[in-house]
Amino acid sequence: MNLHVSSYRMIGVMTALLLVLTSCTPQTDAITDTSTKVKVDDRTTTDISPSGSFTKNAYDNIKIGATFDPQLLTQSTDGIEGCFSAQSSAHPAADYIIIDNKVVEIGTSSKDIASAYGVTVGDTLEQLYAEHQGQQPEVTDSPYGTANENIIVYYWYESDNQSLGTKYQVDNGVVTDISIGLESALRLWEGCA
Repeated sequence: MNLHVSSYRMIGVMTALLLVLTSCTPQTDAITDTSTKVKVDDRTTTDISPSGSFTKNAYDNIKIGATFDPQLLTQSTDGIEGCFSAQSSAHPAADYIIIDNKVVEIGTSSKDIASAYGVTVGDTLEQLYAEHQGQQPEVTDSPYGTANENIIVYYWYESDNQSLGTKYQVDNGVVTDISIGLESALRLWEGCA
């Protein structure tokens, strides 16, 4: 009988200890997003940036038309007549196409990088069109798939007397690849050809 009574006492002691410990824990507010600052609790406010997004003509500090910089990018394929692919250790989810020592295209097949319009890999064709509302796409069949199932959707614009664009590879109604770059590069089917 004494054993039974002592277990009740232990439950009471443990409950009291738990209440004391939780009363010592600082209260936190719910996380609320205020642009790029996120309030974590009353003691800290932290900058949290998204994993990445393209602008219309750049990704992070590398612009379309920039000269290839081996301190920022590492050549990842053999060159073919002045054309090769490169990678950045800071942004391994992005692929860079270099032609004649200039960055002409930046692309990704990762969900971690959004287009300048907020479209990410995995979005549906309907979501893509909704994000580009009011813009006229150019849509072509992919040479590597079935007509009307594997398509390429382009959006073009002019900047500094150059035709630039955003290119989406869409397979069976889902975005599978996003690229930005010069029109001449985005129309190539295999990066350099």
